[in-house]
Amino acid sequence: MILVGEIRHGQMLNRLNNLPNKYLFYFGLIFVFIFISLSYWQFTSYLEERELSAQISYPQEPTEVLISQINISNEFSLITTQGKLQFVKSWLLRSRVNNGVSGYHVITIFKNDMNEHILINRGWVPLSAYVDNYNLDTEMSFTGMLYTYDEIPRFGQEDIPGSEYIFRIDKIFLQNETEVILPNYYLQLSQNCGSEITCIDTLDQYQAPHLGYAFQWIFFAICLAVVVLRKNKLI
Repeated sequence: MILVGEIRHGQMLNRLNNLPNKYLFYFGLIFVFIFISLSYWQFTSYLEERELSAQISYPQEPTEVLISQINISNEFSLITTQGKLQFVKSWLLRSRVNNGVSGYHVITIFKNDMNEHILINRGWVPLSAYVDNYNLDTEMSFTGMLYTYDEIPRFGQEDIPGSEYIFRIDKIFLQNETEVILPNYYLQLSQNCGSEITCIDTLDQYQAPHLGYAFQWIFFAICLAVVVLRKNKLI
């Protein structure tokens, strides 16, 4: 049995070495695996977006909470803040789009009388906006949904200390900039966002056609595999 297996293995190696388009076979195989990987990545992205959409729901009435209670709340909870809030600092979050128009999101840290801090994404503003236009103390409550902070990518633009512009809602960076402690979640407003600020509707935001891309990449992989095999007379 071992001898038969060695003979078959040797025959397979000889066949691969004598392929009419050997380099096309090996390079083509590499690209086939790349296309399959891209298809898998798009499909998992589709499943993640689908799961996220299923988790996000808008109750009829938000729950009134104190800043101290945010840490024991759940992500995607619809809440209304309580008490007077004092302005701490604002930034403009880069590369945000609303109805096809480029702009920023206004990101602000407030604190209450107990010196407890909350970070709020107040909504979209156009590129002509200035961050100083959105500094205010307020006695009004804020209503919106709780979200986890952005993860820092391995590759990408770094946030610059002291700048009025940021590339992501990075909890550690914003805490270091202000020397405060933020809750486990930030609040994204869904109503009463303020003058000249457009509220963000998470459910209406653009969703990439990940499932279509997944089928596209797997189709490319199948086509390339057929071409490579036919050129080498393996099918």
